[in-house]
Amino acid sequence: MKKLSPHFSFEELSYTSLLCFKDQNTFCASFYLQELTALSYYVLEPIRALLDTPLVITSAYRCPALNDYVKGVPNSQHIGGEAADFIPLNCCLEKAFDKIRICKFIHFGQLIMEPGWIHVSLGFPFRPLKKCGEVIVK
Repeated sequence: MKKLSPHFSFEELSYTSLLCFKDQNTFCASFYLQELTALSYYVLEPIRALLDTPLVITSAYRCPALNDYVKGVPNSQHIGGEAADFIPLNCCLEKAFDKIRICKFIHFGQLIMEPGWIHVSLGFPFRPLKKCGEVIVK
């Protein structure tokens, strides 16, 4: 298992439960190791520390075909290995979302409260500076 950071591995950030995309997704994700490592170190690890609980990654890297299949937006940061969807293991979503939203040391690009999970992405230089810090509740 290739570790990207102390608590996150390449395997979990390139995983898909859709078997028809599994090999393609893993292969394509290997071209985004730098981005996935940055996502792990600069966003996911600080969130894990802030919440003091493990994060269950439900989606991170998505190859374009997988992103289309799940109806992701065409310019999704998931395609570049720059975003992850997660569920905090021992913390309710709303409380976790609020803690991340007000935290001053986590510099995310986008934070979205989705029904059933939280989406977070890398900020600048992976996302335009004027769009960084965007917070959305769906």
